[in-house]
Amino acid sequence: MSIKKEACELVERLDDNATWEDLIKELYRQKKVTVGMTEDELVKTELSESDLNAIVGRIESAKAIPDDMRNTKEYKPGNATTLGMVGGVIAVLFSFVFPPIAWFGGMAAVIGGMVGLKNHEEKAWIPILLAIVSLIPMFVIMKH
Repeated sequence: MSIKKEACELVERLDDNATWEDLIKELYRQKKVTVGMTEDELVKTELSESDLNAIVGRIESAKAIPDDMRNTKEYKPGNATTLGMVGGVIAVLFSFVFPPIAWFGGMAAVIGGMVGLKNHEEKAWIPILLAIVSLIPMFVIMKH
């Protein structure tokens, strides 16, 4: 039987006043759709109404998550920004411990951030901020 014919039969079996949610529940009940199901639900021979409500509830709550949290492919830093962020983190971590490493990391952060800004890379300002933060301990030490 073709999927089109099978889908038509499934819709015909629904009540005349059925909702989209009823259709979705029936698709899950017959395991035509398994997205969002737990392993326990997948192995059950028959899904109860509470199982179906839990599945639909998980799907509904997933829609409330902002796109940038669901789609991790949104943020694509360029190589310069990524290198700058690594340099900035190194600069901040070593600023109290061994300042010469922090100086090199800070320079890498500023250069990476500037190249990232020039290339219009997203969040290229972060490495520059990290380099500035890494300078704070130097000013604190020089003040005393």
